Amino acid sequence: MIQELFIIDGADAIRITICIVMLVVASIMDVRKREISDKVWVSALIAGGLVSIVLMPTHLQYDELLVRYLLSISLTAPLAYIAYIKGLFGGADAKALIVISILVPSYEMHYSIHGIPALTVLTNASLLTLANVLHNVFRNLTAILKGKDIFKGFDEPLYKKMLAFMMGYVARPKGYLFALEEVRDGKRMFNLAPKADSEFVEQSDEIWVTQALPFIIYITIGFVLMLLVGDLIAYAINLTLLTK
Repeated sequence: MIQELFIIDGADAIRITICIVMLVVASIMDVRKREISDKVWVSALIAGGLVSIVLMPTHLQYDELLVRYLLSISLTAPLAYIAYIKGLFGGADAKALIVISILVPSYEMHYSIHGIPALTVLTNASLLTLANVLHNVFRNLTAILKGKDIFKGFDEPLYKKMLAFMMGYVARPKGYLFALEEVRDGKRMFNLAPKADSEFVEQSDEIWVTQALPFIIYITIGFVLMLLVGDLIAYAINLTLLTK
């Protein structure tokens, strides 16, 4: 396991701090401007690189360091790039994960499946977004119980309605929301795959929308959880086994 190679030292602690500062700054920029300057990533890489050079760990052999970096970067970078080109998240999110894979290639997590911090951050962040599903289902159930026809005007198959039920809700959009529907040939149709770089929608009429909270915020929280707990999936599995 990679974490067996890891003994936290001053350099590791500083690089972790650099990542936290980087993610917080990026989150603030994304919320305020919906754009993150590449200077954030470059600055973090330069600072982390200088720390690595000045405080080179003596307890690890160079071949061990190489294994750490190669595994972390080679597994994280392609996955982040594929997710970006598929529109699952933005380019800034991919860059954040790649920088994390470089600055924190390993970490002794309390609970871990594969031992790659950057991938753990990604899975943690993805799990956190599931809270939106619970929120959407609750809102839609509440609307139905109040007698509202949330699918009025839609001639869509049941599976699309079920997906929309979990992915979004009906509201007068304002703020960090993406439209979950569009008009085609005069008919209302669901658009269940809004791109990460889609425009926020604001209008007075009620439409189907989905939360557009910047994914970098989930990455930031996922990073902190990785430090404190580790992999949330591994943690959940451990809890399940303990209860049996």
